[in-house]
Amino acid sequence: MTQEVFVRLMRTQPNIEETSAAYIFRIAANLVTDRARHDLVRRHFSDAARSDGSAGIDPLDPFRIASARESISILWAAIQALPEPTQQIFILYRVEDIPKQTIADNFGFHLRTVDKHISRALVFLARRMRQQA
Repeated sequence: MTQEVFVRLMRTQPNIEETSAAYIFRIAANLVTDRARHDLVRRHFSDAARSDGSAGIDPLDPFRIASARESISILWAAIQALPEPTQQIFILYRVEDIPKQTIADNFGFHLRTVDKHISRALVFLARRMRQQA
């Protein structure tokens, strides 16, 4: 920290011999305060990381990324295997977030029919995902 005091002093004062002791003391006090703040932030982060339930889990773990990609491809293949109106209705509702009533109106179905297509799709996809797992 002594070296840091001199570095800061050199940056602000080109002529060191004429600098007052009070000014040098203020630089040193500011450095101590900065260091204490820095240590406090690190300590809070460390405490939060230790208390976090997901500690030790790397969110960018290559195995998890590969596994997720595989699951997505299995899910997409299962969606492609749905019968045509069920597939379209499921995609419109779950992916495109279109209201059920709008879908029913566009297909000329009753709202209950749209609900049945969505339910069938969910059951079908859940079974496919369990079979692949």
